[in-house]
Amino acid sequence: MIRSIRYRKKRKLKKNVQLPQNPSIIPGELPEELIFSEILPRLPVNSLNCFKSVSKTWNFILSSPNFIKSHLNCTNSNPFVPTKSVFIKSAYDFYILNYSAYDRLTDDNYGQKGLIKTKILHFSDNCVNTFLIGSCNGLICFGRGTAFSKFGYNFRFYNPVTGRVLCVSDPLGNYQGRLICGFGFVSSKDDYMLFVGGLQRRTSENFVYVYSLKSNDWRKIGEFGEDEFSIFLGGRGVLVNETLHWDKTQVRRSNAKSICGFNLVDESFKEVMMPRVFWGNDDHLLDFKVTEMGGCLCAWAQDVYGGAEMWMLMQYGVWESWTKLFKIDLIPGLDNFYGCLENGKVLVHTNNGSLLLGHPDQGPRQLISLVKDLGDIEVVSYIQSPVSPFL
Repeated sequence: MIRSIRYRKKRKLKKNVQLPQNPSIIPGELPEELIFSEILPRLPVNSLNCFKSVSKTWNFILSSPNFIKSHLNCTNSNPFVPTKSVFIKSAYDFYILNYSAYDRLTDDNYGQKGLIKTKILHFSDNCVNTFLIGSCNGLICFGRGTAFSKFGYNFRFYNPVTGRVLCVSDPLGNYQGRLICGFGFVSSKDDYMLFVGGLQRRTSENFVYVYSLKSNDWRKIGEFGEDEFSIFLGGRGVLVNETLHWDKTQVRRSNAKSICGFNLVDESFKEVMMPRVFWGNDDHLLDFKVTEMGGCLCAWAQDVYGGAEMWMLMQYGVWESWTKLFKIDLIPGLDNFYGCLENGKVLVHTNNGSLLLGHPDQGPRQLISLVKDLGDIEVVSYIQSPVSPFL
C-alpha cells in the first residue's frame, strides 16, 4: 500500500515538473553565460587561475579584457572581499600585505603572518638598484638603474599573480640624475601609461616621455626648461583622478603654493592648489607630502612638535573642498601613510621598515605593528588581478 502511494506521488510530481524554455539548458546545470558573468567574477584570483585549465575556451574567456574588468569591478564593489593590500619591495625581496584582514584577527594573530612573498624575480644585484614606480589594477611597475649610471634606466611591468614580466628600455637611452615617474590606467584609452621625466645627458633641459602598454611604444611629450619645472628629489607620482601628483620637494614649479600634476588623459602638466594651511602662513608645519586614501588626493605634514596633520581633497578640482582629516601625535621616523579602512584606521609607514595599523584618534601607542625588521622598504597600494590584457 505504501509503495503504491509513493508511486502515485512520483507520477504526480513528474507531471508538475516545468521544463526549461531554453532547450539548450540542461536541468541541473547552469548556463555558461551566468557562470562567466555572475559567478566567476566574484571568485578569488587563485581560483580563477585553476579554472583556466578547464578548457581552451575557459582560458580564453578568463584572460579576456572584458572579464578582467568585470572581475575588478566585482572585487572593488564587494564589501566582504578584503581588497586593502600593499605591495612591498624590501632590500632583496617582494611581498604582498593584505592589511584589511587584520581587523578580523585577534591580537594573538598579529605579526607578519599576513605577509606573502611573491614569485621570485631574479636580479644580478639582488634588487639593490630597483625602485617601485606604481601599481594599478594588479600590475606593478618598477624601474632599474641609478642616477649616475652610465647605462641609463630600464623599466618593468610585473603581475605577481602570473609571474609575467615585460621589460622596457629607457626612451632616450641616456637619462641621468633623478627621475620623476608615475604609472596609471586611462579608462578612455583603455590603456596603461608609464610617465618618465628627467634630464638628458649633455643638456640642461628636462625631457618627458609617456609609454603606452597597449601600443608598446614611447611618445615624447616635450622638452622643458628649468623655469617651467625642476626635479629636486624626484620620485614616483601619486595617482588620483587619472592624474599623477608630486609635492614641491619632488618637483619645483614657479608657484610654490601648488602641487605639480600631470594629466595622463590629455598628457599635460597642471597645477593643483594645496591646502591653505600649507601656504607658509602657519610656520609650525614643515614641508608636506602627498598620498592617496580612498581614491582621494591627500596632503600631510609634520609639525615642529613631531605630530602629523592630514588633509583630504574631498572633491577633485574644487580646491575649497580641502578638509582636515585627522591629526596624530608624535610617530618616530614617520615616512608616509598608505590607505585607509572603512573604520578609519590608517596604514603608517616608518623609515625603519615598519608598517603600523591603527586609528589616529587613539594615538600612536595604539598602532599595531604588522611588518617590521625588513629594513629600507618601498610601498605602493595593490589589488590582485587575474591577468593584464596586455601582459
